Amino acid sequence: MLINRAYKFRLYPNLKQKELINKTIGCSRFIYNVMLSKKKDNSKFTKFDLIKEIPKLCNDYPFLKEVDSFSLRNAIFDLENGFNKCYKKLGGYPKFKKKGIKDSYRTEYVKNIYKDKIYENIKIDLKNKTITLPKLKEVKIRGYRNLEYINGRILNATIKHIGSKYYVSVCVEENIPLVEAKTSSIVGIDMGVKSLITTSDGISYGNPNYLKKYERKIKGLQKGLTRKIKGSKNYHKYKNKLQEVYRKLQNARRKINEEIVSKIIKDNDMIVTENLNINKMIEKSNKNLRKNILNSTMSDIIRRLKYKCAWLNKKIIQVNRYYASSQICNRCGNKNEEMKDIRIREYKCPKCGIEIERDLNASLNIMYEGLISYYKKIYQN
Repeated sequence: MLINRAYKFRLYPNLKQKELINKTIGCSRFIYNVMLSKKKDNSKFTKFDLIKEIPKLCNDYPFLKEVDSFSLRNAIFDLENGFNKCYKKLGGYPKFKKKGIKDSYRTEYVKNIYKDKIYENIKIDLKNKTITLPKLKEVKIRGYRNLEYINGRILNATIKHIGSKYYVSVCVEENIPLVEAKTSSIVGIDMGVKSLITTSDGISYGNPNYLKKYERKIKGLQKGLTRKIKGSKNYHKYKNKLQEVYRKLQNARRKINEEIVSKIIKDNDMIVTENLNINKMIEKSNKNLRKNILNSTMSDIIRRLKYKCAWLNKKIIQVNRYYASSQICNRCGNKNEEMKDIRIREYKCPKCGIEIERDLNASLNIMYEGLISYYKKIYQN
């Protein structure tokens, strides 16, 4: 089975390479903004029409010739993807890019054979810890020290500048063996704010709430940043410090999510989750609950479950988002509408008298509902 996998490395460019990376990011942003302006003036412009405009811009602005040409074209492709998402109502109308916000550019892999010699513009040497990139040539990297080589076909590379650090994500197409599908074990998952995940096995993964750990630091740096003159050395110094704290917070969230998802998938063949609408949950919540929902990173957990299940040939079932898993008794099926109040943490059934923890009851109901929908599909086919 062919899959796309990204390998992220920390880049250690020299001064000249740093200058070229920053220049390429700036040129990609410039092309994106110019083409967005043209698209606003004439919505009939396609991405191919916009690509034809690049040579004209290179003549008017010679600095565009100094950077990787793939990065300029990919800026147009990103713009086109933004408009496609907008038309499908998956995102808002594309906005102009600003310096310092998501600074990155993407380049494509090219392979040529000339006189029995293979020429590649992107090469990774994990033994010598280097990566070869267009225009930049060899750059030192760090990461994946347990790997001797990457087994797969390189598709593209994305270079990012976050704070004072540089990273490269290499997208690779890999062929992994398809594992035989099994259905020997099943688990239902209830996601929440107090407990990040509660499984039908009775295992609860508490929400570590990393934001509290970094919140004081973030507030202090934000306060300090507002007092600095915009564009000054101290302003950039504080901005880099703030981005570093956000990066640590993001890494902490990513680590705990990866650990939880890996354990759930390792122990189970069929996983049943809720089909949550996170955006609506955030809209309808109060300030404190909204903050906790954002901190719980539910959407990231579901995303990881989906692609890992696809890789390992395991089943993932999402029950209807309007299924009242918290209100139904898992023993007798009675519906208790008092459980709409999320402050009630214990489920007490007035019909059969069962007393059970709210999230555990919900996870058991989700598991049963997932089994019903799974067997319905089998018998219908």
